[in-house]
Amino acid sequence: MFLTKKSFRKILIMAMCYFILGSICITFAILFTNVGIDSTFLFALGVIVYVLNILIIFWGGYAEGKGKLINLGNKLVRNELKPAEFIKHYELLKNSDDLIIKKPDIDVLQLVAIAYDSLDDREKALATVDEMSVVASHKRKAFANLFKASLLFSYDKKEDAEVIFNEMQKQKLDIISVGLVDAILKSDRAMAIGDYKTVETYNLKMLERSFPKLDNLGKLVVHYKLGEVYEKLEENSKAITYYQYCANFGGETAIKTSAVEKLQHMN
Repeated sequence: MFLTKKSFRKILIMAMCYFILGSICITFAILFTNVGIDSTFLFALGVIVYVLNILIIFWGGYAEGKGKLINLGNKLVRNELKPAEFIKHYELLKNSDDLIIKKPDIDVLQLVAIAYDSLDDREKALATVDEMSVVASHKRKAFANLFKASLLFSYDKKEDAEVIFNEMQKQKLDIISVGLVDAILKSDRAMAIGDYKTVETYNLKMLERSFPKLDNLGKLVVHYKLGEVYEKLEENSKAITYYQYCANFGGETAIKTSAVEKLQHMN
């Protein structure tokens, strides 16, 4: 969570407004009660506003300190395919002198790692994943480590990836981590060990999936993976189709650059 002074003042002003409103309700309720007027509604309204005030403080902290950054990351990295722009914004915020809370969050760091990965900056992607593991709660450390294994498989660091992957499978995993294990087995790990048919089947199903639908980055990654598969299988006409999608819709990612280079080579 990165909370700036400006955001904190915004939350504080909102909380004060609700506190004043609740106090007004309670005050009038007492005055009306003293003159014999039923004020049950005003008392109840005052209590509700006080409770909402507490919720606003917590919700405001989340929204301002984490929610906005996650929404921006999803927009720039996953949909508009502008990972460098998100990284720039994140670095400026992280290094800002205006912060009153500076606590990196695993969900934000995952978006940062994805952004670096889509720029093919492998060193910074892995460093960010290591930071994810450090800040993760006990329940989410397994997910962070599995995410690292996924990257290592995709970077062809099979031995390091296998050690982490096998260790994590011995642990009790939550439903999200179980889903990540399945994805790794059928895509990144399968690709690393040369099981191209499994990768093909899995990624074709991903393209056909209606819920949840792939975002733009997800579509790009799946198309590129299929291009790699068909290139390995020497089915160049199919490979060109999927690489062409990446070249056309790759945004500002390294995936687009790589796809263009592969198309030039294959043609």
